[in-house]
Amino acid sequence: MGYRFENGWRIQLDVLNLFDTKADQITYAYGSMLKTDNLFAMCKLGAPPAAVCSNGAMDRVLHPVEPLAVRLTLAGRF
Repeated sequence: MGYRFENGWRIQLDVLNLFDTKADQITYAYGSMLKTDNLFAMCKLGAPPAAVCSNGAMDRVLHPVEPLAVRLTLAGRF
């Protein structure tokens, strides 16, 4: 929502995530290997196949939606 003045200035109000939704912006899966994973310790011992240790365990990775935010913009042309 905004207003543009005749002299070239404009004011704009943006509300992001108005309802403060708790959701994932993106979710995907890929192989990862953390030092805290049980598989990490087993790979040091050579128990799993090398391909498993190089790719890691399939894991769900996500990026949450940004929290409620309000932005006020004042801009002008010169």
